[in-house]
Amino acid sequence: MEEKTTIPKNRQLPQAMDYEFLRKEGLRHIENLASDLWTDFNVHDPGITILEALCYAITELGYRAGFDMKDLLTGDDGNLVGGQTFFTANQILTINPLTINDYRKLLVDLQGVENAWLIANEVNVVDGKNTAVNEVPIYADCENDFLTLVPNLQPLFLSGLYRVLISLESDDRFGDLNDGDIVIGNPELAGIYVDSEFFFSIELEAWKNADFNFATVASDETKIQTAILTASNNGWRCDLTVSGIANPKSFNVSISKQPASGKVNDTNAQAIFGNKTWIAEIFKQYLGKIKLSQSLVKSAIKTLNEHRNLCEDFLELTTADTDQIAFCFDVDVKPNADIEKVQAEIFFEIENYLNPPILFYSLKELLEKKVPVDEIFNGPILQHGFIDTVQLESTNLKTELHASDIINLLMNIEGIVAIRNFQMTKYKENGEVDPAYKNLKWCMPIKPLHKPAFRTDKSKILLFKDGFPFIARYDEVKDTVQLMHAIRSRNKLNGLQDDLPVPKGAKRDTESFWPVQYDFPLVYGIGEAGLPADVTDQRRIQQRQLKSYLLFYEQLLADFFSQLTHAHELFSTNKLTHTYFAQFLSNIKDTETLYAPDLATAILNNAISSPDSTTAVQNEWQKLYEPKSVFEERRGRFLDHLLARFAESFNDYALLMYTINYEDQSEEKISFDEVSAAKMQTLKQYDDISSNRGKAFNYYPQTTQVVDNITEYLLDTTKLWDTDNVSGLEKRICALTGIKDFTRRFLYCIKNIEVICTEREVTENGNKLLKCFHSFRVTSLNGINLISKDYEDKTEAEAAVKDLIETGKDAANYSVINDGKFKIKFKDVLTGTNEYDTEDEANAAINEIALEFEGICNDPEGLHLIEHILLRPRTNAFNLMQVCLHDCDCLCEIDPYTFRASVVLPYWPGHFDNMAFRKYFENKIREEAPAHIMLKICWLNNDLMREFELRYKKWIETLAVYSFDKVANEADFIIANNRMIEILNSLHSEYPLATLHNCDESKEGSNTVVLNKTVLGTFKS
Repeated sequence: MEEKTTIPKNRQLPQAMDYEFLRKEGLRHIENLASDLWTDFNVHDPGITILEALCYAITELGYRAGFDMKDLLTGDDGNLVGGQTFFTANQILTINPLTINDYRKLLVDLQGVENAWLIANEVNVVDGKNTAVNEVPIYADCENDFLTLVPNLQPLFLSGLYRVLISLESDDRFGDLNDGDIVIGNPELAGIYVDSEFFFSIELEAWKNADFNFATVASDETKIQTAILTASNNGWRCDLTVSGIANPKSFNVSISKQPASGKVNDTNAQAIFGNKTWIAEIFKQYLGKIKLSQSLVKSAIKTLNEHRNLCEDFLELTTADTDQIAFCFDVDVKPNADIEKVQAEIFFEIENYLNPPILFYSLKELLEKKVPVDEIFNGPILQHGFIDTVQLESTNLKTELHASDIINLLMNIEGIVAIRNFQMTKYKENGEVDPAYKNLKWCMPIKPLHKPAFRTDKSKILLFKDGFPFIARYDEVKDTVQLMHAIRSRNKLNGLQDDLPVPKGAKRDTESFWPVQYDFPLVYGIGEAGLPADVTDQRRIQQRQLKSYLLFYEQLLADFFSQLTHAHELFSTNKLTHTYFAQFLSNIKDTETLYAPDLATAILNNAISSPDSTTAVQNEWQKLYEPKSVFEERRGRFLDHLLARFAESFNDYALLMYTINYEDQSEEKISFDEVSAAKMQTLKQYDDISSNRGKAFNYYPQTTQVVDNITEYLLDTTKLWDTDNVSGLEKRICALTGIKDFTRRFLYCIKNIEVICTEREVTENGNKLLKCFHSFRVTSLNGINLISKDYEDKTEAEAAVKDLIETGKDAANYSVINDGKFKIKFKDVLTGTNEYDTEDEANAAINEIALEFEGICNDPEGLHLIEHILLRPRTNAFNLMQVCLHDCDCLCEIDPYTFRASVVLPYWPGHFDNMAFRKYFENKIREEAPAHIMLKICWLNNDLMREFELRYKKWIETLAVYSFDKVANEADFIIANNRMIEILNSLHSEYPLATLHNCDESKEGSNTVVLNKTVLGTFKS
């Protein structure tokens, strides 16, 4: 319902702007507080005068506080002030594609794509049932407890995999890009119907089956050797021979319209196709057409990979195959009907029935239709308008064509009286009639995953006026159909508004302050006029006393105005040093004498001009206005309010996030700065971590370059490692748990060396007991292993580690030893396990490990997320993941690929070893992950993290290269995939060390054994 603007008869002011209300409230408070001392509340009383002046000043504050938010948030330049957590509808309401309809919208929005379909299951050729798509069938061997590729009665149907079919648009130069047909006019050859109107249709392979090499060669007329044309039942067949290609290529040739002056006979046709320049021109067009089609398909593949959902994948993307349908029927029309117009509308309606167009709408159109804003922006961000979901669903692939539906559509055409003798016929790819689908009258089945295509050249539609047949002119019908497409179709919209604009405000003056005392009657002597020069000292003292009394209210009101002016900072993500704002009153007449000498400048003015509530040492600002504790409490509440607007909270994080002090065996509460930084980080990127929370990383990143007006797509290896190309879940959980760096990088570091206790049985005083020997191991990213000697004293081992970190970057501290094979030695502390054939190889390894010690380690606070669906087998050469089937009693454990993911984190940095934080993190990531995804979370030690990350990096790189070229890079990807499965099966979490105690020993300060939270240590004897 539209809102009507009216002027109310009895206007009700807000209380802050209602002077009479404020005055009554003030009198009520005075009566309650001072009724035993103050009984004269008439207007002549000075106290009432003060009350009235203050009430009047408050109405000004109420008036300014009532300004529109867009005015209060507008800066001096007229734009929205920075640091605000306001997102436009396009930013905060849209999402990464989630449903099949979302992905269809995303693809149809691309230039050159007409329609798209996602197929999650396909017909099994064995039993005819629908099964989930997958590259190779997987089966569960319940008896032997493993997965297998050998067929049995327990197939494994992976979910989350899609085949994607698209339909390309028609191009002005090349026509329908879904096929390889080239339509070319009559050649400019002397004596061969130069003035006639006819078109040759050369039927070549579509882009996905095209021989690009042959097309390239055939487009050069110097390479063409022979073109032999032979007559066939459906026109002609041409065999083309070109140099450098072993076998000739054959393709069908048909003529769309006979020339007016006669038929094209065999002799003329042979002369036309014997012209090498004309043949080369055909293949130049064909090469441009299939390259353009291939480029559009690659563009769609790139877009899909950039918007892939977590634990989902696309097996392939290609253009849909077609079922070619021709229609034959008679049409009775009115005597005054336009024959060409009627037949053009018949063609147009049949085309729209077979392949309904997807319409784009502008934002203005949808708003005018009263479509709710949240519905308009529900789905992915589109570049060419908005798509109606209901209309989109009506364009799904058809499985049957019904004559009744077509006839009903045709009968709505103006001028048509009746449809008679309606028949449908399907044609094969070679142009021959499919005998199984010839002259069907009621229903025409369409092959699965095919789209019907209207063959106008094979159709026969005869129009009758009063029983007399008429044939429409082909050229006029064609032009009319094109005009109807241009008028009725809604192409992709460009240059239109795609977002609701940010309201534009007007900068308002909210800080200037008019002193209350200036509104008093002149007789008080405290206004701008002041006192006469000849007043007595007593009168001047009285004036100063009143001004001093009023100055308290003046400062309070002035600070309120300043607070209102800076309110936008309180609700911003800017780094603040205070949450109270004030202004120094320096322009009120005769106030300079109210302060002690230099007091205003030395304390109050300085404090107000440089406010800082963050210093540990209390300054004048904190004494006067805002201590550090108050600032932190208020700033925290403001940030919590902003988070609550998005239904987010950091309460659990603040309570459970601790920094462990291992020296004192104590836990220190997280600092305010760290908590507030995590909150602000979340708010700043909330549009991203909200809309893309279910988005996966792009394992096939691509870059583009334009060659001969055709866009080429190349693999972008810079987006695979040391990159922010990670899943939306990783970004989101890092923000919500205070992990600053979410990028994919090495978390392992050679300098993260841990002293390890190894228990050995020793004999002391005739008694056998277990004793702890301390050692450490160093493993570089290049796989160089160094093992330390044993230390009975842990302090000695830790000192050796410290020395290694400080001196390990100096290659002079290493040496090469020879005990049959060459090995590395570091001082007398470490001995290498790697063996080298020559001393030069050992010295090269020394330089490598020294260089790594010299490098700077990454921040180890981070994580890796591995989607199991990407580890699925593509061929029979891939290894399968381990399972625990238990005779297949629990079907939920059969499939280790579908909607499963592993999360890997280091256990050693800071609070990651705190079991309370671990529990919080694990609960949080499971809450934030999509509900259908099961997560396995592992906290790894440094050595296992190194091995995992080396394999993970190799796997990501080979996966990307394999996606670019599956044939040439399959072997490397199989090895990397198998090694990745192997390391995932061996991952296990590290836990804090716990110790057992005698009953007589105190447990104070010790780590108690807790199931699933500690690892058992040595019994204390």
